Parts: sequence; structure tokens; C-alpha cells
Amino acid sequence: MLKKLQNEIPAANWITEDTEPSLLEPCADVILPLTPKDEKIMKRMIDWVKASQNKVFNANNILTEAIGIAAPQIGENIKMYYILLPIPNKDETITYYEHALINPKIIGRSKQIAYLKKGEGCLSVTNHPHEGLVPRSYKINVTGYDYLKKKKENLTVRGYEAIVFQHEQDHLEGKLFYHHINKDNPWLNDEKWIMI
Repeated sequence: MLKKLQNEIPAANWITEDTEPSLLEPCADVILPLTPKDEKIMKRMIDWVKASQNKVFNANNILTEAIGIAAPQIGENIKMYYILLPIPNKDETITYYEHALINPKIIGRSKQIAYLKKGEGCLSVTNHPHEGLVPRSYKINVTGYDYLKKKKENLTVRGYEAIVFQHEQDHLEGKLFYHHINKDNPWLNDEKWIMI
């Protein structure tokens, strides 16, 4: 059974495609405390990601499984995103890293570059493939107000988690993952980069 924070059932048609100009526009700051409208936007993002990862609700893959979503991806150009990152442990259990950030900022980046071996994908990019490596900082420092913890957070994240944060932060700045792919050589690699 899917436990929702808001009344609507998450649906594929909530997602804004990258053909919409709004995805290429920077987002506005959010006023705290949240208005009822902004709180509903956050709850919709949380519900969407959790529903997409719910093996019972999403048994027929009606939603593309997601680990993160940003407000502009559901048609709201404000600075919020939600991440629910499952990381398998050696004992076959799963640790979930959950962040619901408002007005997040990346305030520090390592010079070390990392990338996902198979490149990145995006809920909003479905009609045309964008293959290639997406170079990201291996370690970042992020600050923002966490909706779930009800306080400002200063986070240091590395590796795969850092890549997810940077992907979602891009959405708030009007960028998509494929804007980082080398146009002349999409699979351009550097021996100093870390593959994840």
C-alpha cells in the first residue's frame, strides 16, 4: 500500500519533458515557512519518488523509477528537490539517504571529477537519447533547509550521492545533464576521473 503525503496518486503525466522551455529557466527562491501551495509541491515530489520505488504500486512500471526529482520537473520553477537514494550494504540490506531540500546551494566542490559509467538519465528526457559521460565533482558541500528535518543542513556528500545532488541542482539552474556532455566527443574520458 502506498502511503501518500497529499491526495493525488502520482502519475507519469506529472513530469515536464525537456521540450518545455520552463526546464531551461532558473528557478525562484522559496519563502520560508512554506506556503500551503509550496508544501503541496514538496509532498508531490516525495510521493512521486516513493511511488516510483514502490515495487507493489509500480509493479507495471507506470512510473519511471527515480531516485530524485526537482520542482521544475513537475512544472513548478522553485528551488526545491527531493532525493531518496537506496544504497545496498554488504549484508544485502539497504540504507536510504533521504533529503528534501529547499533553496539548496552547492557551496564547495572537489577538483576530483567523477562520472557514471553508463552516463546519466533523467525523468524529463525521454524522447531522444543523450549518450555520453557527464563529468561531475566527486565531492560537494551542500547547504539548504531540509523539509523533513525542519532545519538548515550543511552536507558533505561523495561519489554517487554527490552526482545525484548535482543532477538535481542543475534543474534549479535551468540545466540538464546533457549540457555537460562533450559535444565533439561524448565519451571523452580523462584517466584522472573516477568511474562510478
